[in-house]
Amino acid sequence: MPLIILFVKAPEPGKVKTRLAARLGNAMALDLYRHFVETSLARLAPLGPVRIAYTPDNRKEFMEDWLPGHPEMRPQRGNDLGQRMENALMEAFSDGHDKAVVIGGDIPDLPEDRIRGAFRELNTHDMVVVPVSDGGYCLVGARKGTLLAPVFDKMRWSCSSVTEETVRRAKAQGITLRLLDGWHDIDTADDLLAFVRRHKRRADVPALYRDAIRRLSDGDGDCPRGDGRGHGDAGEAPRP
Repeated sequence: MPLIILFVKAPEPGKVKTRLAARLGNAMALDLYRHFVETSLARLAPLGPVRIAYTPDNRKEFMEDWLPGHPEMRPQRGNDLGQRMENALMEAFSDGHDKAVVIGGDIPDLPEDRIRGAFRELNTHDMVVVPVSDGGYCLVGARKGTLLAPVFDKMRWSCSSVTEETVRRAKAQGITLRLLDGWHDIDTADDLLAFVRRHKRRADVPALYRDAIRRLSDGDGDCPRGDGRGHGDAGEAPRP
């Protein structure tokens, strides 16, 4: 059975969505991140079993208080993002799952067809990736038996060529990798604005998001501008 692994960072002020916090304040950035994760969990639940992989590893009680009753919750293990993703996938295979994908907690509208498509492609490919515009990816998956260490080991996660380098390494190792159509994470003010624009015709866009956009617009007197990209945050998305 396939497994979805959601990478989540314990939501503490000043520790999540720091680039949004620089524009919106820690409290609103924290509320947004909580909503991203809770929305993701609700959307992923019908697609199969979901395991939460959280960081830091000493926040077990914190996570259980935030998301009570979730049956699958484990700490991330490893010294960098590559090790944490590799270990999460290998644990899934050890537990009897034949395929697994890692998804970041800051992608609340990742289309279901990307996830279903990822599992479908893993029938014929060793790995699968959904790229994002900054050169990283918001989903990475593998099937049991794939040698992941050569792909992830000592990767420079904080650069714009992570997807390109992942593809290159996989090819060099004879690992078949399928790139799916890209999607969008939410790191910056521009990302949040783009998210709201994608859903502006829907009546259920949370007031929290609209309030955040209003605060950005009031503060700048114009549309929010980007503030730099490229980092490796194990609690948000499996990408730079």
